[in-house]
Amino acid sequence: MAASPDRPSGLRVASVGGVPVYVGSSWLILAVVVIALVGPGIAADRPDLGALAYGVGALYAVGLLVAVLVHEAAHAVVARGVGHRVHAVVADIWGGHTTYDPSRGTPGSAAAIAVVGPLSNLVLGLLAWGVHPFAPEGVPSGLLGAFAFVNVLLAAFNLLPGLPLDGGQLVEAAVWRLTGSRPRGRVVAGWCGRAVVVVVVVWAIGLPLLSGARPDLFRVVWTVLICAFLWQGATAAIAAGQSLGVLARLDPARVIRPARAVSERAVLADVDPQAAHGVPVVVDALGRPLALLSAAAMGGVPEELRERTPVSAVMARQPSEWVVPLEGDPEEDLIALVRTFQDTRASHLAVTRGGVLAGVVSVHELGAALDEVQGRPPRP
Repeated sequence: MAASPDRPSGLRVASVGGVPVYVGSSWLILAVVVIALVGPGIAADRPDLGALAYGVGALYAVGLLVAVLVHEAAHAVVARGVGHRVHAVVADIWGGHTTYDPSRGTPGSAAAIAVVGPLSNLVLGLLAWGVHPFAPEGVPSGLLGAFAFVNVLLAAFNLLPGLPLDGGQLVEAAVWRLTGSRPRGRVVAGWCGRAVVVVVVVWAIGLPLLSGARPDLFRVVWTVLICAFLWQGATAAIAAGQSLGVLARLDPARVIRPARAVSERAVLADVDPQAAHGVPVVVDALGRPLALLSAAAMGGVPEELRERTPVSAVMARQPSEWVVPLEGDPEEDLIALVRTFQDTRASHLAVTRGGVLAGVVSVHELGAALDEVQGRPPRP
């Protein structure tokens, strides 16, 4: 899973509870591999099918796609149900992923989001296995059997205890719950992910070699590709956990500048330009922050025109996502600020407490504070 809201490339095929579902172009590579793997076997078992054997192989690929999308849709539904903003569900060459903002989560909600994906595959597998005896012999029976197998395999594989797999999310949630530290949970789960990679390599390649067998080239190549992907994900998780640990050492109050609300119906003559009185933030009739007012913009308006110049004429309107509600947990508040800066690429964010404007945060000041916490020299 990821947190980036960027629109995925690929074809939008559905929507689950308002969350767009995409099939990435790279998934076609996986489909071709599946067809190439199962097509020849089907053709050998059913020579009467001829070229249609590869069409049946395509149905196997579609079955895998359905299993992946159900898995990811389950993540999306539960994530949204516990209050997270979900951006997209994507199927690609590596299977799939769900992008959402994990801020304001708890160990329990994180565990629920993680476990529901494998559970959905297990349910699909059991349903397919239950229907399998009643399916007509031949292609229908084979498709159902394969669908049952791939779902059980996906459930088992994703429950391996290491990031970036769902089992790693469960490890992270458990350590988070026991220690009270999400960063520590992320780092531990990342190292568990690296351990999982080592075990998979030993099982898939090392054991056959030690027993005198020679693993086939296909098995070696796919083991290397999958383990490289898992190792990269585990390494990224460790780095992310360490970064979160840095955030935990910074009190957000250090980077929040006082702000004062300015009605969007006000004129410039009503606004005190003195920064000592707080950063002027334009708000709507409900008190929701809309824009910033800079001293430079206000200073560019002649004194004689300020009585009839509305603030809307010079305000710098911000993206709708620039408002970050603070919940009182310093670590979670800092994470929310950093993620919102990453998502919006804004230079400033407005923060609220209890729905009331509380201040403004500058990306440059936040970056400088984080550098100071890490002992880095000031940026030029």
